[in-house]
Amino acid sequence: MNWQQLLNLIVARIKQVVGLYAFVLIPMWGMFFLNEVALFGLWNIFGIVPRALDVGSMIGVFASWTMHGNLSHLIGNTVTLLQILFLFGLFEKNAYRTIIKLVIASGLVTWVIGSPSSIHIGASGLCFAMFGYMIGGALFARRWGYLLACIIMGTGYWLIIKQGLMPQPGVSFAAHFGGLCAGLLLGATSKHHYTSVSRHQ
Repeated sequence: MNWQQLLNLIVARIKQVVGLYAFVLIPMWGMFFLNEVALFGLWNIFGIVPRALDVGSMIGVFASWTMHGNLSHLIGNTVTLLQILFLFGLFEKNAYRTIIKLVIASGLVTWVIGSPSSIHIGASGLCFAMFGYMIGGALFARRWGYLLACIIMGTGYWLIIKQGLMPQPGVSFAAHFGGLCAGLLLGATSKHHYTSVSRHQ
């Protein structure tokens, strides 16, 4: 890879980072304010209800990451996503496709393992799926970029994972654990694509 190809790759990945921020964060914030202003909180009733086969729960599998109980819940997930989406944008060849896979996989695992008397909303399941994807990619698929990212992120992210997997009132253990497991599996089977570059970029 010569310097021109490397520059093209860097520019393409920075553009992808910006695109990912729009792809994930605009729907989250847009639906939050739409829900608060026009929907009177009704959007959140379409969260994931484990093993329920109604339309609402099926919507939740795909869209629960856009549902948040309050502004602090939304801000907390946004801060985490700002950091991890940056890494995805740098290291994934097709990060949009990966994010969609992680949304669906984490939603389905939450739907399978969660308590049937619960409802799960929020983007934390996606956050944990992305953590898992990075760890799985680093440990099992030899994604050295993700290994470096895990080292740089340090103990802070490991503490987030540890705390997120401790059962707490009002916190979705199923979404955290399910997302992490889904991400680990997808990351472990991911291919080493992030160093490739097209001559036509």
